Amino acid sequence: MKLRWLSQAGFLLQSQGMRIAIDPYLSDDLAKLKHYRMSPPPIDPATLNPDAVIFSHDHLDHYDPATVAEILRIRPDCKLIGPESVCAHHKKLGFDASNFIKIKEGGSEYLCGLKITAVRAYHSDPCAVGFFISTEKSDIYISADTLYRPTLAKEILAISGEKPTLAIVCINGKLGNMPWNDAAKLVLELGASAAMPMHYGLFADNTENPEPFKEYLSARGISVTIPNEHSTYDL
Repeated sequence: MKLRWLSQAGFLLQSQGMRIAIDPYLSDDLAKLKHYRMSPPPIDPATLNPDAVIFSHDHLDHYDPATVAEILRIRPDCKLIGPESVCAHHKKLGFDASNFIKIKEGGSEYLCGLKITAVRAYHSDPCAVGFFISTEKSDIYISADTLYRPTLAKEILAISGEKPTLAIVCINGKLGNMPWNDAAKLVLELGASAAMPMHYGLFADNTENPEPFKEYLSARGISVTIPNEHSTYDL
């Protein structure tokens, strides 16, 4: 499996010839709300060419209608997977929902050898979920947007049944997301052997320095990768 960060909480997974995008925000539509990108999108949505797109919740930097429209223009057969709130928004905008698969906490979908399971998240969208993505070789936890709770790791592990090999966690500490120290605590409680920070570096009013996160976990034996939008990582 290969992983590329698409900025914010967006990722592209490539496995066995399949391309799966997660929460891709590849426009600048939030500029209308005065949230301006600090850097341009790392990839044109027209060239993303995913076989499936997974959405964690219905906020514009996760379900971005402009990005979705461009993806579906090129790939009308693309599968869309997400919670009820995203599906309802998708249909309200006039998109064809026949390829939309609804998923809720505890539910799983299988895509080309990948098991994608929705796990607990604590966020302002009550339908919000994180994801646990499993293959024969690795298990990846992606927090999407969530606050920390003392019970969160236990709730995730109760659904996943496995400790993650890699935990990818939000660190920005604003707008319903964990600060870096809570994110690091969650990584340790999950028993992950590696971690990656995300959900920073896109908006000047909602970002964080990932270095303290890396220093804290590295001192405790966790391998931490600070992602680069233009690099692809082997998992």
